[in-house]
Amino acid sequence: MHVVPDLRVGGAERHVTQLMPNLDSSKFEAAVVCIGEEGELFADIVGSHVRAVALHRNKRQALRALGDLMREMRAFAPDVVITRGFNAELLGRVAARLTRVPYNIVWVHNYGMAEPRTSLRRISDRVLDRFTSAYFGLVQAQVDYMVSDLKYPRDKIRVIHNGVDPAAFEWTDDRHAVADLGISKSDKVIGIFAMFRPEKDHQTFLRAARLVADRIPNAKFLVVGDGPMRPEIESLISELELTDRVVLTGSRSDVPDLLRSVDVFVLSSRTVECFPISLLEAMAAGRPAVCTAVGGVPEMIEEPATGFLVPPRDPEALADRLVEILSDPDLARRMGRAARARVESSFSLRASVSATEIAIQTMVGNDVKRDRPVRLSAVLDVASVGGAEILLLNLFKHFDTDVVEPRLVCLRAPGPLADDFRNASFDVEILERSGRFDLRTVPRLVRSFRAAGTDAVLVTHHQRASLALGRIAARLAGVPASVVAAHDMDLTSIGKRVLPRWAVSTLALSDALVLLSRGQGDYLRREEGVGQRLRATTQEVVIPNGIQLSAPPTAADRQRARALLGVADSEFVVGVVARLSAQKAHEVLFEAIAATAGDVPQICLVVIGGGDRDGELRQLAQHLGIGSRTKFLGVRRDVEDLLPGLDVACLSSVHEGVPITLIEAMAAGIPVIATDCGSVRDIVRDGEQGFVVPVGDVANFADRLRVLADDEALRTQLGKSGRTRVETEFRIENTARRYEELLTDVLARKG
Repeated sequence: MHVVPDLRVGGAERHVTQLMPNLDSSKFEAAVVCIGEEGELFADIVGSHVRAVALHRNKRQALRALGDLMREMRAFAPDVVITRGFNAELLGRVAARLTRVPYNIVWVHNYGMAEPRTSLRRISDRVLDRFTSAYFGLVQAQVDYMVSDLKYPRDKIRVIHNGVDPAAFEWTDDRHAVADLGISKSDKVIGIFAMFRPEKDHQTFLRAARLVADRIPNAKFLVVGDGPMRPEIESLISELELTDRVVLTGSRSDVPDLLRSVDVFVLSSRTVECFPISLLEAMAAGRPAVCTAVGGVPEMIEEPATGFLVPPRDPEALADRLVEILSDPDLARRMGRAARARVESSFSLRASVSATEIAIQTMVGNDVKRDRPVRLSAVLDVASVGGAEILLLNLFKHFDTDVVEPRLVCLRAPGPLADDFRNASFDVEILERSGRFDLRTVPRLVRSFRAAGTDAVLVTHHQRASLALGRIAARLAGVPASVVAAHDMDLTSIGKRVLPRWAVSTLALSDALVLLSRGQGDYLRREEGVGQRLRATTQEVVIPNGIQLSAPPTAADRQRARALLGVADSEFVVGVVARLSAQKAHEVLFEAIAATAGDVPQICLVVIGGGDRDGELRQLAQHLGIGSRTKFLGVRRDVEDLLPGLDVACLSSVHEGVPITLIEAMAAGIPVIATDCGSVRDIVRDGEQGFVVPVGDVANFADRLRVLADDEALRTQLGKSGRTRVETEFRIENTARRYEELLTDVLARKG
């Protein structure tokens, strides 16, 4: 049951009317209760499977509203009550407590408050927190506000992005919706879609409009919305002599059609926006955006790929960016395509609804406040120093121990990373498997699972012994759940497979296959037969790689890194962090460096990593004439400290999964150049965070190195975009939460 003040026109209200009817009706019975009047959006849920009620109570009728809410809750008997808005949060949680509703969620749609919180609100929040199961937010930027200002416990906060249905916003340039508004096909149309309220700062938009109109004679300004400030806005339009340029439409129900009529979308808010759905809709419609950098907006816009961010209350900056886009149709089209793709990949309605369903099912199905956490046994053959193993270690460190209690089992030997697990206080058990046909391994593993009270077993694809024996022992030990994690793809190019045929044909015996990207799932289905037969089918869950994110590197960090690398300030430093193996194809990068050296004499190469090609690659560097400008640093544990000293990070592999080294470089604000294999394009968007070049294409690689060497401003821009992308999509905390949700969901479904 979702309890709200009303369903008037607004982003938070539209979130309710889009979320509730789209919940899977086979799993959820849904109800919405408005404490006050219905509101204009109430009709959007009438006629759906959602029970909809309006109590018609005002603020002076709080006790009557409480009684009405209790009556509705007794009639509907909800397992979960979601509240949004102060009176709904107060009355809804009290009513839920009095009627013994098991779970309470407060969904926070704001980021900052226009007025200080009252004493009543502070006291009620503090008292009701003990009865509140979770606090949902819309953007990562809200978390600090929710903890610092609202005093909500950090461990109860979950972020679920809002979403829109891209199919509802057909990507065309059809202006029939504005044909009767005096706008022609040749006009350049800038649109703002927002209620006429002070925080939306239409004044800055209109002052920027005056500047744009002076520079672009056919510019028109579409202002969609209404509200209490309409008289002031109309007066300012007249004062700025924009009457013949600005079209005030009032509130409209045909927003998708209107968005198809604009060339650029604007949001000029002066105070913090949370996760404006109007911006999402504009992106879905394939429109570039120029918005003020407030609240969660920087998490939505990837500057400069999908639009531009400007300071609030700065009409000159806003006007400059609008003119830049309107003067370059190719730029506008590229931004629009990238914006649409971003919605499809990250902010779709289906993804938002699915994340909400998982979060609620996890809470209800598993009862996170159960008598003990999920006991997870991760099985490796050896704890080597590799991307998958390091990710596993970081996952362990970031699991909420009230939800998941992890341990590591190594079948053969501890390996160099085992001490890192132990030093982080995790249990590590070594079974001392003596060979491929050591028949003692499975009985030992069964005893290990039973002794630890294992609830779930996690195995990775690349260690074949653990992939086979871990799942067999889990079945024999009666472990309720087993999960396979795949970390690679594109192996057909070298005649290999990610999953052996026997593993694919027995996937139905596992409860989930964890993928790093959607592209990886497509590859496994297309090339390896995953999902093509019933026995090869299991639940597929995409959980992107994540890293522990430190503060952005400073100039001092760069100087320290350069000192550690032993390079001069004047050098253009190219780095590669990768095993010295055939997969990484270092020779492509080496040849590109040699091809670039004549044009960029200050270029040098730093090679970080170890492997069986060390001697071969040292000889190759000498043969290519780049020996004096190449530094081999071997395996390093201080990679995070070294990365800020690079000017560009490279990866020339022939096959990859989702390489975590690229994510780490982007987190350090370093642009990247990588070959187009695996899910590299799921990390790096060509021209946004760096460049993606064809596999084995030395000339293309060298050309991109020259471009970056000659353009420091471009390096800064790409590095900034990379850092933003990691902050929003590749945090290890998010990866850990997704694993927690998966494990608890699987166990909940199994009872």
